[in-house]
Amino acid sequence: MWEKKNNKLNKVFLALLQSLARLFLRNGRGYREFSELSKAAFVTVAAEDYGVHGRPTNVSRIASMTGLTRKEISRIRKRVTNGNAAVTVRGTPITEVVAAWRSCPEFLDESGESRALPLGGNHGSFKALVKQYAGDIPEGALRKELQRIGTAEVRDDTVHLCPESPVKEKLEAEIAMQLQAGPHALLAALARNGSAHMSGDNWPLATVSQKSVRKSDLCRVRKLAAARLRAATSNIAELLDAYAVPPDGKGVDEPVIEVSAGVYYAEGPAVTDE
Repeated sequence: MWEKKNNKLNKVFLALLQSLARLFLRNGRGYREFSELSKAAFVTVAAEDYGVHGRPTNVSRIASMTGLTRKEISRIRKRVTNGNAAVTVRGTPITEVVAAWRSCPEFLDESGESRALPLGGNHGSFKALVKQYAGDIPEGALRKELQRIGTAEVRDDTVHLCPESPVKEKLEAEIAMQLQAGPHALLAALARNGSAHMSGDNWPLATVSQKSVRKSDLCRVRKLAAARLRAATSNIAELLDAYAVPPDGKGVDEPVIEVSAGVYYAEGPAVTDE
């Protein structure tokens, strides 16, 4: 039996994953998508980082490192090889219900568009849709969630599917850019420095120790921190601009590497050992 340990690193991982879970749920992704993406990440890293003599790690070693079955690893490696590592096969019950509402003839009108569905009934109703595509989730719970995220609305005992909003796609693109420039770059630096510490070839990384601040001072601290962050990023941007070459490397006689840097400000309780 495993002994329970007060593991600080696991607690930090949990806090990190909770922030990630908030972003997943806020953007209509659930555990199914997270599971598929995380499996692909584990298999890719295990294969690339732990090979011998420059060759990818074999399936058996990946299985022993990750806890995944060899059959599942083979399936995931095939997806990675085909360039589909970020493609998730199944989504949340909400996405599957909406997809069926937009494609299943039972829930379409004569012109092939999603029709308004009566709440009750054994065929062609919202109740029937949920029963077929949402597993054991109650109809009321799923309806309320669709209303909360603005995907459906209820009028006169019928449920109407709202049109897809271009604003949502724009917001997702903005979030993807922010994640790539911020958390992704920071985690990449941490992972890289962890493996390069023996050679001393680390990427620059600096943080400020967490401080306790009076709640009444937070507004002022945020404003002052924002001004200093803007100044810091402007200085770094000028440095990178001075060395920048065309992204495609045109006119450059050697390989080019993408470089980024960033600073951040955050509030919240520290992860403790208690």
